[in-house]
Amino acid sequence: MIIDGKKIAEEILMEVSKEVKKLPKQPRLVAVLVGSNPDVEPRDSLEAQPLSGLRKFLELKKKAAEKVGIDFRLYEFQAEITTQKLRKEIVSIAKAGVNQGVLIELPLPAHINTQYILNAILSEKDVDVLSEKSQGSFFARPEAKLLGVGRSAILPPAVEAVKIIFEKYGTNPKGKNCVVFGYGLLIGKPISHWLASQGATVSIINEFTPNPAELSHQADIIISGVGPVRESRQDSITSIYNKLGPLALSNGTSPEDRGVATSNGTSKPIITADMVKEGATVIDFGQDVDFETVSKKTGLITPHIGGVGPIVIAAVLKNLLSLYKKTLN
Repeated sequence: MIIDGKKIAEEILMEVSKEVKKLPKQPRLVAVLVGSNPDVEPRDSLEAQPLSGLRKFLELKKKAAEKVGIDFRLYEFQAEITTQKLRKEIVSIAKAGVNQGVLIELPLPAHINTQYILNAILSEKDVDVLSEKSQGSFFARPEAKLLGVGRSAILPPAVEAVKIIFEKYGTNPKGKNCVVFGYGLLIGKPISHWLASQGATVSIINEFTPNPAELSHQADIIISGVGPVRESRQDSITSIYNKLGPLALSNGTSPEDRGVATSNGTSKPIITADMVKEGATVIDFGQDVDFETVSKKTGLITPHIGGVGPIVIAAVLKNLLSLYKKTLN
């Protein structure tokens, strides 16, 4: 079964819209963009969204926000801005009472200290759950756990998206073997933690994993957020490919066929049908999966377009609503 992310997102946005109308004032979401080339199409991928595609990806968020009655503002800064200057700007934006939520589109330019910038966002306005304080609340393990994980009032958008999909299709991760490709800040790290908190057995695949294909083939649930490979990440993905072993070699594939950037700038899947067992659930954040072949074996799968991406955007707006309502209480 193919997961209809657009339909699920529409349902979430409809509920958010109803709640927004009940608020004493229109909530505002501020997005910060540092450097951008508007000529590249956006992808559903989060972890590896190329810098050049961020502007159009933000347009999707803006469109969804306006649809539900949320005021969306965009602050843009030149790629050459210093860490200290950007931090000062973010502190000002985050402290402004007219702003109920703040998000920073990643990745930031290489010379910027990303976590230092993310830490400038107040936790009560951190819709992406990316500041160290917000992450601390999410990863905490007190006796009375909220939402199944820590003390956080909201879940990271990618985690919320997975949770929504599971609830929608009746998937319970408890007791399941789960494989997560990648361990990035936006997808792999929070999702693997949440899955473990739900009682799943979680294996994380990175460039150091000795048997990625074997682990993947045993998984009941596969979640991938590697995304299209930028030059700086090519060695890591090639390393994963080189360890895929007999399952990969049986199809005569090469590194160029498994998510390694090709000479014309394209990127091909790193997860193919031979790596997936019958009836598995596959959620693909990074367009890492060979959808045409893998979808013939899975019980549930997200398509490249209209899959998990729209749900993540809806989850961001849902988080904004939750955080704003909490401040009113």
